[in-house]
Amino acid sequence: MLEAYGLRTHIWNNNLRSIFLLIAFPILLLFLAYGILLVFYGFTSDGNIEQGLQAATNAIPMAVPATLGLAGGWFGIAFFGHQKIISASVKSRALSESEEPRAYRMLEELCISRGQTMPRLNVIETPQMNAFASGIRDSNYQITLTRGLMDRLDDAELNAVIAHELSHIRNKDVRMLIIAVIFVGIFAFVGESVVRGIFRTNLGRTNNHRRSGGGNAGALIVFGFVIIAVAYLFAVLIRFTLSRKREYMADAGAVELTKDPDAMIRALEKISGNARLQNVPDEIREMALHNPRVGLAGAFATHPPIEKRIDAIVKFGGGRRGTQSAPRSRLRETVETNALNAQKTGKPRVNPWQR
Repeated sequence: MLEAYGLRTHIWNNNLRSIFLLIAFPILLLFLAYGILLVFYGFTSDGNIEQGLQAATNAIPMAVPATLGLAGGWFGIAFFGHQKIISASVKSRALSESEEPRAYRMLEELCISRGQTMPRLNVIETPQMNAFASGIRDSNYQITLTRGLMDRLDDAELNAVIAHELSHIRNKDVRMLIIAVIFVGIFAFVGESVVRGIFRTNLGRTNNHRRSGGGNAGALIVFGFVIIAVAYLFAVLIRFTLSRKREYMADAGAVELTKDPDAMIRALEKISGNARLQNVPDEIREMALHNPRVGLAGAFATHPPIEKRIDAIVKFGGGRRGTQSAPRSRLRETVETNALNAQKTGKPRVNPWQR
């Protein structure tokens, strides 16, 4: 299955896209800076559009150091702090081995089997069923699971989901997506800040002041806004061009790691219709195991439909539809009972797998 989708080519393409993002970002940021300068000079050029264009063009060389410094500073902050930002935005917390030994040991064994550095394990306390991996380098990779996922999947299914997220890390999908999210974030932040700043000014007084300029100042401002919008659009499109093949590759990686395609199929079937993460930024949903949001007629879908993913596992991985989950064990029933009692009493749940 991995060979059918070209694992090595996929990893190479991800590395290439990451380099492309690093190169394209400062270029688009300079383009954005030029649009901001046009808007600024539209308010200060006394209605002379040629003067405004010339002033903005002359100012670009002086804007380069500041722009590149901003880009470097932003990326530095995001590089070292993105995990804290992600955890805060989804309200996740770290899990210890004593708290959730079942998932912890699955992750540990999968990492040992492939010689991978073990990511940190996090949980989101929600009944929805989803998961995602995040991070840029070995020392800060994380895998985040929802409580609903851990409580409702059997051992083989949960193992397959963890293997799926590990495959995203192994395939360099996670690093590429984090870089894309960081870059698009600054364009959204700057663009929104400019728009808010403009509309906070007294536009009525400004328009009266520009009326003698024959609308040239307004044209310059509009032109500047168009450039800002185009720069932001390009940044967003770069993110949407990231191949949806990454989900097929991660499914294939899970099958290769666990040797259990049926478990991956059952996990996807259970997750379908139960994956919606509430109050979570769209950028995080795009990193998740499944993102139900499909956009305009599916044109901007970040994930392939689950049915197509299952079809690929059946065709290339030897999976079967309609297999049954493992029988409900005494330990599974104990976990569910403990969870119910914890909700009623407010006391911490007792974990039967604890050593």
